[in-house]
Amino acid sequence: MPLQRLSPILWTKDLQATVSFYETVLGFKGHRNFPNFATLTRESVEIMFIVPQDEPEECKDPNDKQEFFPRPHLTGSIFITTDDVDHLWEAVKDQATIKSPLEDRTYGMRDFSILDNNGYELVFAQDIS
Repeated sequence: MPLQRLSPILWTKDLQATVSFYETVLGFKGHRNFPNFATLTRESVEIMFIVPQDEPEECKDPNDKQEFFPRPHLTGSIFITTDDVDHLWEAVKDQATIKSPLEDRTYGMRDFSILDNNGYELVFAQDIS
């Protein structure tokens, strides 16, 4: 049975700002099917965002004073391939926070990375091997 697609669901505190960033800066199209939830697509790439709900009472630790959702956190990055990374770089380089500039990498990719409005790292890459 083949797998068909990966569509991450990421948390955001400000859904409207996230939809605006992905539509305006990256050219995604937003679709809202439910309150506090949006699907963003561009060509065959799909990323979903949700505003997390309060932590369930049975999961709360009375000794833990940390906020349930202090900020989005991802231990890695979202890696998106394209066939024209230079064109995409020109389109977004002045509109987003640059994490790493456009460069040819030793691992056979030409890529750059930005931070979205939530702080998630998005890597855009083209195979040059």
